[in-house]
Amino acid sequence: MTNRGTRRRVVDMLRPEHTALLIHDMQNDFCTPGGKIFERAAKQPEKIRSTVTQLAACVEMARQSHVPIVYLQNMHLPNAADVPPSFLHHLMDSGLANGPEDIPCIKGTWGHQIVDELRPLTDDIIIEKGAFNDFHNSMLDKVLRIRRVETVVLTGISTHAGILATAFGLIDHGYEFLIPPECVSGNDPELEAAAMTLLKPHVVSLAEIGRGWTAQGRSRR
Repeated sequence: MTNRGTRRRVVDMLRPEHTALLIHDMQNDFCTPGGKIFERAAKQPEKIRSTVTQLAACVEMARQSHVPIVYLQNMHLPNAADVPPSFLHHLMDSGLANGPEDIPCIKGTWGHQIVDELRPLTDDIIIEKGAFNDFHNSMLDKVLRIRRVETVVLTGISTHAGILATAFGLIDHGYEFLIPPECVSGNDPELEAAAMTLLKPHVVSLAEIGRGWTAQGRSRR
């Protein structure tokens, strides 16, 4: 998104009263050394850690612009009691698990916790979910509509999995969305590149999003 008309549209989409920052699965099991998926699958760990840093900057910009922050926190029950065989087979066939003991983000564990650098504040919204698509069997759509959100800034892990699935969920539910590439990451660079190609119409730099929020703030003075 580089031409003047598109830039104007981006600014218009970023009205704070109708925008939310979505943070998807930024949890220890996915993002931190020692995490179950991080240790098994992260082929570009430095990129994931950079995403944490860049996303922390995005969070600060959102807070300054009074944009609500919504954390989507992946959650599974102890002993993987909520995990169907199909999901377990998917993880095992992908090399992400040997069995139920490797299911990530078991509720109450360190791996389930949001990374320290992005720790939510009291007024932030946390929605637990157990699917790749953040809308599936969660309160996300209800929360966004109550807050009159029209545009979502979508961020988090992993680009080729939950981010891609949630992007299609946003389309299906009628939301506009923008994806700052600095604030998303995946375990595998080839899969991430493929996902970002699919998501290209929605990719806008973090700097451009920051300028949009700043411009909206100026227009309200």
